[in-house]
Amino acid sequence: MRSPRILAVDVGASHVACGVFTAGATGRLVLQHFAYETHSPDPSNESRWAVEVAQSLGSVGSRRKLGGTSALAVPGHLALTKFVKTPSVAKEKRGKIIGFEAAENIPYPLEEVVWDYAVVSDDSFDLEVMLAAVKFDAMQALCTSADASGFPVERAIPAGLALRHSFRYSHPQVHDSVVVANIGARSTNLLFLDNGRFYLRTLPLAGNTVTHSIAEELRIDFAQAETLKVQVLSGHSDLPASSPSRLAVQRSAANFAGRLQLEITRSTINHRRQSGAAAPVALYVTGGGSQMPDLPAALAEKLKISVERFEPLRQVDLSADARAAGAESAQAALADLVGLATRLVVPDEPEASLLPPAITETIAFRKRQPAFIAAAVLGVLALLPPIVYFHSVASATLQHVARIDDQLMPLRSLEHRNAENLRQIDDARKQIAALRGAYDTKANWVNFFADLQDRLVKIEDVWLDRLEVVRPVADLNDLAAAPTPPPAATDAPAASGETPPPAENAPPPEPQPPPPPPAVPVRLALSGRLLDVANPQSKVSAESFERVKRLLASFTDSDFIAAVENERFDNNQNGLLRFDFTLVVNPKKPL
Repeated sequence: MRSPRILAVDVGASHVACGVFTAGATGRLVLQHFAYETHSPDPSNESRWAVEVAQSLGSVGSRRKLGGTSALAVPGHLALTKFVKTPSVAKEKRGKIIGFEAAENIPYPLEEVVWDYAVVSDDSFDLEVMLAAVKFDAMQALCTSADASGFPVERAIPAGLALRHSFRYSHPQVHDSVVVANIGARSTNLLFLDNGRFYLRTLPLAGNTVTHSIAEELRIDFAQAETLKVQVLSGHSDLPASSPSRLAVQRSAANFAGRLQLEITRSTINHRRQSGAAAPVALYVTGGGSQMPDLPAALAEKLKISVERFEPLRQVDLSADARAAGAESAQAALADLVGLATRLVVPDEPEASLLPPAITETIAFRKRQPAFIAAAVLGVLALLPPIVYFHSVASATLQHVARIDDQLMPLRSLEHRNAENLRQIDDARKQIAALRGAYDTKANWVNFFADLQDRLVKIEDVWLDRLEVVRPVADLNDLAAAPTPPPAATDAPAASGETPPPAENAPPPEPQPPPPPPAVPVRLALSGRLLDVANPQSKVSAESFERVKRLLASFTDSDFIAAVENERFDNNQNGLLRFDFTLVVNPKKPL
C-alpha cells in the first residue's frame, strides 16, 4: 500500500517553494523532494503576480518532475485574519454565531470572499476563534495558476496558520509565551504563542521595505536595488566598506530592524492587553527577509529578549534528493512547507480552509468517485443476466420477424401496384372535373351576352365600349388541379348508428382528399356611354343619370351577376354620359 504523502506549495511575493513529505517509520516527517524557484518581488508587477507564480510552478514541474494535488499556503498579503471572542456554545450552534461575527469583522461582503474559521480555545465559558478570509477573485486566480501548472490545489490554509503548525511540530517542548516572525518579501506574519493559544498579525513591513528605501536613497529602480541588497547582505558584494551604495544598504537594513522592533513591541502590548497573555520570553525569526546578518542581534538589543533563528527542519529528515536540491541552505523558506505537512503526523491540528466552494465540491466529488464507480460496476453486473436473457429473446423475435417479412414481400408489391392505380384514378378524376367545368361554362357566355343585350335594349340609347374579364389568381388550370370530393358511400349505415366493421379481405379505404379552397369570383370590367337625345348640345340631364342607375341596378337581378362594384360617371361631354362599373360574376353561374 502506498504511504501517505503531501505535496506542499508555498507561494510568496518573490518565490515558490515545493516539497513532497511523507511520514517516516519513527513518526517524523521526511522531506523526499524539494524545489525552489524565485521571481520578481517588484510590487509594481502585482497584476502579473499570479502569472509569475504559474511560470515558476511550471518551471518546478518541468525541472524537478514534480506535480499532482497539492496543499497551498496562502501568503499573508492575500489572507486576512481576525480573532474574535464569543460566548461558548454547542458545536452545532457555532455556525450561526461565527457567521454573524464574520459579517461584522471581515471588511468585505461575505459573498465576495472565501472564509473559514479555526478554534483557538474553548474553556466552556468563552470561545475564541480565528477568522480567515481571502478575496474570491484572488484565490480563484491563484488556484487556476496552480492547476494550469500541474499542481491542482486540494487544501489551502493561511500561511500564518501553517507557521503555527510548523513551530509546534519543531519545538514541542516550548510552552512559554514566544513570538515567531516570518519575514517575507511583501509581508511579515507575527505569530504569538502562549501554551495552547495563538494569535496572528500580518504586517505590511518586509524585505521590500528595505529595497524601496535603497532605491529612494540611491535613485535607482527596484530591480537594481533588490540585486544590490542581496549582494551586500549576503556578503557577496565587492563594494568597499565606505561605498555609498553599501552604506545605503546597511542604513536601510538598520532602519528596517528598528521599525520591525517597534511593530513587534506594539503588537505584543495590544495582544497582552486583549488576551491577558504573559510577556514573550523569546523571538524566533524566519523567512527570506530574516537572513539579514545583523537582524537577530539588533532585535535582541532593542526587545531585551532572546532572538533566535527558527529551524523548521530540526524535526524533519531529509532524503538524498532533497539535500542535493539545497533544502538545508533554503531552510529559512521552509517554515510554511513544514506546517502544511504536519497533518501527516499531527492530524488534529486546527484548520481554516480557504479553497473556493467550486473547487471544494470538485474535490468532494472526486473522493466519492471510487464509491460511484463501484456502485456502477455492481449495477452493471446485476443487469448482466436479464440483459443476456432479453438479448436471446430479441434475437429469436428478429428471426421470426424476418420470416414474416419474407412472406409479406409479394403483398407489398401488390400494395405498391394498387397505390399506383389509385394515383392514376385520382389524376383522371381531376381531368374529368376540369372538362366538366369547361363544358358547364360553355353556354354561359352566350346566355350572359343575351341577358346583357336585353337589359341594354330596355334602357335605350346606351351601348358598351369595353368589356374586360378580370380573373382571380386561381384560373381554370388551378380549378382543374383541385381535388374532388369523395363519392358517396353506397352501403347504408348500421341501424345502431355505429360504423360497421370492415368486411374480411376488403381493400383498404381510399384516403380522403382535403376540401377544395374557397372559389374566388370572376369580375367583368365594363365601360359604356348613354346618349341624351333630349339634350344633345348640353350637359346630360338628371333623367339620364337615373336611366344609367336603373341599368346598373338591373344587373343585380341577373342570374349571372352577384354584385355591381366601382360605379363611376363622367358627364364632361355634351349629350353623352360615360360610365364605368365592375360586375361580380355569380360563382354558381361561372363564365
